[in-house]
Amino acid sequence: MSRPARAAPPPPPVRKGQVQAFEAMSNYRAQRDCELSFEEGDVLFILDRSNPNWWLATLENKKGYIPSNYVSSDNAKVPIIDAARRGNLALLEECLAAGVSVNALDKSGSSSLHAAAQGGHRECVLRLLKEPKLEIDLQNKLGDTPLHCAAYRGHGEVVQLLLKHGANKEIVNRDQYTPRTLAKRGTIITLLDEDSQTSDRKSSGFDDKEYGANASEDSDD
Repeated sequence: MSRPARAAPPPPPVRKGQVQAFEAMSNYRAQRDCELSFEEGDVLFILDRSNPNWWLATLENKKGYIPSNYVSSDNAKVPIIDAARRGNLALLEECLAAGVSVNALDKSGSSSLHAAAQGGHRECVLRLLKEPKLEIDLQNKLGDTPLHCAAYRGHGEVVQLLLKHGANKEIVNRDQYTPRTLAKRGTIITLLDEDSQTSDRKSSGFDDKEYGANASEDSDD
């Protein structure tokens, strides 16, 4: 491929959530210190495209300019979602550090939290839950939330984490199913039911342990 001529533009400010991923179509070797080398198939995070010929990108914690005609978005997956789906915590961290939106969506309307919850990747779920802008109850095109995904797949630890962080278990998907309806395992149903009982006690201000209530004390004898 031909190498476009240019005068290097000043580095622009990076805006979190505006980063996009592109796949390298061929190898490129940097000709200047401000440029970035990459191999065919590499996924690069594009930070700025204000110059049509040279884009600012990051790859493996390195930043530099790349020729725009060497990359394409046609085959590139959403890297943060792919990382969460595979349980690749290191890549997930790299995506977040690069400024990729934690709520980025794939073609199904699913986010990285959907992917991590469906795969049962506890560490990835924990990392995502630390992001202040995370939408924990985001619904995909089927209407499923991450809690739906975790409950259906039977990932108890993930279900507990999501509930602990305030996931809404009453949301229904397009088929009018709640996470409890989709749950196949009794342990998952129990977790969801226990969360309901805990919520009821908190909302009423009554705690049976606090008052020492038990079956024998309910007797009239």
